[in-house]
Amino acid sequence: MKLELRQPSDTEFQPIIDHIKEYELDDRDLKPEQFLAAYTDNGLAGFGRLKHHPDCYELCSLGVITPLRHKGIGKAIVAGLIKRCPEDLYLTCIIPSFFEPFGFITTENPPESILKKLEYCTNCLCVPEKYVAMVLERP
Repeated sequence: MKLELRQPSDTEFQPIIDHIKEYELDDRDLKPEQFLAAYTDNGLAGFGRLKHHPDCYELCSLGVITPLRHKGIGKAIVAGLIKRCPEDLYLTCIIPSFFEPFGFITTENPPESILKKLEYCTNCLCVPEKYVAMVLERP
């Protein structure tokens, strides 16, 4: 499957917003320039976001269109976002094993913005799994 990774245009952004809401991801303060989207010949395949906070960058709002999951699209998006990130990169998630191969490790001492994100995820997003904070250990 041929995959193109790029920033979505303004007109391509609404379907990403729709999927973020459908997948119950963080839908606060969304801007197209924060996103890296994956496209196939059939259209949108997935998306991810680099959100800049005063104390770090956050990888968030990662989603792959349901019928296209388990084909490496999420991994390609994460790798692309890591390349774009100039500083410390954190995330909150319920599936740390997905991010560990990229060099992310669980941290008990994330920056304030990530602590606030953990609180938001735990209190506002309805999933039974426990959220953890992770930081990218760069080589």
